[in-house]
Amino acid sequence: MAKIDKIKETLNTLRVILSLAVGFILGLSAKVSDFYDRDIFDTRFYMALIGINLLIVVIIFIAFKIKKNTEDIGEE
Repeated sequence: MAKIDKIKETLNTLRVILSLAVGFILGLSAKVSDFYDRDIFDTRFYMALIGINLLIVVIIFIAFKIKKNTEDIGEE
């Protein structure tokens, strides 16, 4: 397999992971707002907030990896 094909495959995988992370953030955000509306501030509420923040970090990391791989394609 050519190097450019490997880079493209990596980019596709990263984009799928990025889509999943955004979906999880949307789901967790809905749950957090539901907990907030019902005045439930227990462990689940705070774990969801922590999860959202961790997913944001993951998205930033994935964005950097996508940028790096896109630049590698330009070099080919």
